Amino acid sequence: MKDSAKLRRHLHIIRCLDTPHRYPSLQKLTESLRDHDIESISTKTVENDLRDIRADYSITITYDRAQRGYFLDLAADEDLDDFQTFVRLLERRERLEFLTSSGRLAGRYMQLEHDAGGAAAQFRGLDWLAPLWNALQRGVAVAFCYQNYVDGSDTQRLVEPGLLVEYKNRWYLDGYDLNQQGVRTFGLDRISNLTLTTHAMQPKRGIDYRANRQHVIGVTAPPGAPVEPIVLRFAQPEAEYVKALPLHHSQEIVAETITSLTIAIRVIVNTELKREILSYGKQVEVLEPLALRDAIATQIVKAASFYESVKNL
Repeated sequence: MKDSAKLRRHLHIIRCLDTPHRYPSLQKLTESLRDHDIESISTKTVENDLRDIRADYSITITYDRAQRGYFLDLAADEDLDDFQTFVRLLERRERLEFLTSSGRLAGRYMQLEHDAGGAAAQFRGLDWLAPLWNALQRGVAVAFCYQNYVDGSDTQRLVEPGLLVEYKNRWYLDGYDLNQQGVRTFGLDRISNLTLTTHAMQPKRGIDYRANRQHVIGVTAPPGAPVEPIVLRFAQPEAEYVKALPLHHSQEIVAETITSLTIAIRVIVNTELKREILSYGKQVEVLEPLALRDAIATQIVKAASFYESVKNL
């Protein structure tokens, strides 16, 4: 429990010191920790935590004499997305530490998503995370065999890795395919015989993989696909869930009534977006664009026709 409590304190302190800056003193940080039901501690403990955060995470924490308090001193050229991703990883580690410290009771009182129905099958491909991370750190291409799920064929790929992506407990790799001469996305579950090569990645390509994904729900990001305004109307009470967990960071409320909520998002229309919309059934209506509305309607009609034909067998 000791490591879990320490990590929890570190995360809370980082949040207190992040923007917008409030410049809390050691005493204020201590009081804030206690207010959030984090174990009773002293200012000396917080002082040690500040030192550990600097050393363990390479995060600069500065004391502002004029404000009489501390703040997170991020360099002007530091990528905020990088920092936020790091904080989210710390949050995951905190949850893992909590579950580990909870012992066997965690299994009695908690059910993890992949254990639903008792099927605890592990996602294939997780073993490739470490070597891919190694390749990214070293800046070298990787070679692997990739399976096509449609026809079962295998092809050899030589890829400059760019970004590891997680979506619904599955992992994917965005990278530059040297054979196809373009950016491609690969499911780690389809990869086999992955090896690191001596081929150095070419930074001159200047590909911003994360920027390419900022308008994507899910995994599929067709090259050159336009970003479109998508307008959806949700019925109550489903609307409350959509407000609590937005479909996309661009989500904005267009209109709201007692019976419905209309939102707009700006994304690329892809397979995952259509699946997401279809998963809401009659609780959602696509208002714009018309092409997406027609595509969803067609899928619903096909599904209804299929079940009608099966019922009549």
